[in-house]
Amino acid sequence: MNDTEFLADQLRRAHMGQAWHGPSLRESLAGVTAEMASIRPVPQVHTIWEVVRHISAWLPAVGQRLEGQAVELTGEHDWPAADSSEAAWQKTLADLDRETERLQETISKLPPGALRKGVPGHGSVRFMLEGVIQHHLYHAGQIALLKKMVPARG
Repeated sequence: MNDTEFLADQLRRAHMGQAWHGPSLRESLAGVTAEMASIRPVPQVHTIWEVVRHISAWLPAVGQRLEGQAVELTGEHDWPAADSSEAAWQKTLADLDRETERLQETISKLPPGALRKGVPGHGSVRFMLEGVIQHHLYHAGQIALLKKMVPARG
């Protein structure tokens, strides 16, 4: 396995499972309903839904940076607003999966030496890709805590 395949695999593990540390992002999201995802258990703290949309927003941004585009997300682009219907929640989860898979494929196809290239203002490609994996895991932990504060109803 070369370095880019390794990083793509690490993103897959952070997203779907078999991560060394414990639950992946999708494992942390297991059982979360639209109602649970919409609840703000602490004032001025993002909801689970907002966190998932935030993660999903950064995945294509990293892909665009890999293509040489200078991308920064701010405001509504960084933290997109969430909906409240179950159908919209399922679409949010599907978007998260699709964007993660798309970035995994992009990473695995990077040419030799690409990881050493610079990303203006963001270090090397390797640093940025390790960062997006860490971003996934950071928010997986955040979601796990939020989920405990928002018990299932019904």
